[in-house]
Amino acid sequence: MYDEKIGICIVGETHLSAAQACEIQNDHILGRRLDVYHSPNPENPSTRGLAIVLNREITNTVGVKVYYLIPGRAVLAVIPWHGKRTHTVLGVYAPAESMQENKKFWDDMCDLWLTTDLPVPDSMGGDTNIVEDPIDRLPHRPDNAAATAALARFKRLLGLQDGWRTVNPDSKEYTYCSARDTFSRIDRVYVSPTLFKYCREWEISDAAGGLTDHRMVSVQFKAPGAPFIGKGRYTIPIFLLRDRKFLEHTIKLGSEIEAEINNAPNDANKIQTCFASFKESIRDYARVRAKIAVGALENKKKKLQRKRETLLKGEEPDSTTGEPEEFGRGGK
Repeated sequence: MYDEKIGICIVGETHLSAAQACEIQNDHILGRRLDVYHSPNPENPSTRGLAIVLNREITNTVGVKVYYLIPGRAVLAVIPWHGKRTHTVLGVYAPAESMQENKKFWDDMCDLWLTTDLPVPDSMGGDTNIVEDPIDRLPHRPDNAAATAALARFKRLLGLQDGWRTVNPDSKEYTYCSARDTFSRIDRVYVSPTLFKYCREWEISDAAGGLTDHRMVSVQFKAPGAPFIGKGRYTIPIFLLRDRKFLEHTIKLGSEIEAEINNAPNDANKIQTCFASFKESIRDYARVRAKIAVGALENKKKKLQRKRETLLKGEEPDSTTGEPEEFGRGGK
């Protein structure tokens, strides 16, 4: 969450007990960075479970109101957002044991909003354990009609839409691969039509660290009227400290500047000018090397993505792949 700057994360199948969740929250490092609102499986806390995790470094966590709707299955959180605005997020982890239980879950969710005074969520995310369209499974096939209809009813009741599918109407992407080598897009993020206008960067990506067998669905959204925040001051990427060319250039330039300063030991202006020139030169060369590195990695990433898309279409991938320039110790 820190590296990817994730403000709100919905985590299903947490396998946490209440005591373990409290231990994470009270940890002197994690507790300062994260707020964990966990709903364990009441029958067996070491299985299933659902949590909404907030990144305290970029998300307002003061005054959060949480509703634990269905133990281990549904959690609703009202989060202070921008100014007087709030963002209401619903986390779900639908049953996978049978389509009858999956249908009952969505029916129970409908009943909750019809019979109790719950706030309407701006977004909903999690593992639905069902697909709405055959294109979201490979091999293509529809899911149980009754369970699909129950989910559709719940979406209509709350006015939610599948944001990724709206942006990518014909694309094939999957978030889970079963033991039988079937693919499905069962993890989704739904948003209200009002919030959808302020969403961008809908992505399905591999979760960092390999801690899950599901892929992560993510989206960026902003509050209406929020001020523009730029990228900030440029800093040299940390990975360049392991790039041989960058280090050799820096050492050589540093030696030249040191010799120039030694020739004018009593000229304060000369020393400051040389040092400023040294920093500017290092910064400019760092930008050049970083662009080469990032460009090579992005090129390799795009080639792998194209290969995956080709395989998903049932076609033979192109065997021509170029190797990007290597970086790090011993790099070219």
